[in-house]
Amino acid sequence: MGEIKDAPKSIPDNMYNDYIMNGKANIEYKYGNDCSQEIQDMINENFTKEVFDESAKRIQAREQNYYGPTDTWLYQAFEKYPISDLNVCIVGSTHPWYETMVMTYGAQKVTVVEYSERKSFHPKIKYIQPHEIGDQKFDACLSISSFEHDGLGRYGDPLNPIGDLEAMKNLKSNVKKDGILFLSVPAGFDKVVFNVHRVYGKHRFPLLIEGWGLKGIFGQRPDMFQNDFNGVHGSPYQPVFVLGNK
Repeated sequence: MGEIKDAPKSIPDNMYNDYIMNGKANIEYKYGNDCSQEIQDMINENFTKEVFDESAKRIQAREQNYYGPTDTWLYQAFEKYPISDLNVCIVGSTHPWYETMVMTYGAQKVTVVEYSERKSFHPKIKYIQPHEIGDQKFDACLSISSFEHDGLGRYGDPLNPIGDLEAMKNLKSNVKKDGILFLSVPAGFDKVVFNVHRVYGKHRFPLLIEGWGLKGIFGQRPDMFQNDFNGVHGSPYQPVFVLGNK
């Protein structure tokens, strides 16, 4: 077992206004501490061929996993924007569900970028850490409930009020021109639930997708950025946005 690290429980005074966008975002507090080695060891137990095979059966039946309807919307997105024979990148992984999904939908190979080390269990799936991505270029990328955590410290990352925006900008440089990003983040009123996640509304979401072209939204609803949603497992409503790298 590794040394336990504690995620931050409060926002430093000198960062507070930046996190809430000078009053444009609400603030709530809910604590998550997912950066200890003990927790990462438990997560790594999911990364096996057996879990992959079982997930593949469920995906072929179009079942939903942790994020519920987000998976159904992602199936719909893959059917409209196929990823067959593409080189695909996935941002963040605590379970090989989405690796299995993109392989099931015909991806040629998959590279997963994850802060924590992950065990490789499939010849076409490679796990790397952010500093290893370099100048690699991908045909398509997938990020399901990942960017909203960047800069909040829950997973051992440094506190950074614009950590999500920086991570999104960095990813853009690794997607080929006219490549596609399948993105899912919590949508609703602009909000920071420290240190667990952000919710993207009319102020923050345009900043997140700056420089991308919006090709489609799956799971869209008219009050998408005008409500305070509470969805599956207490997670917010998370539609799937399909973005093109202009």
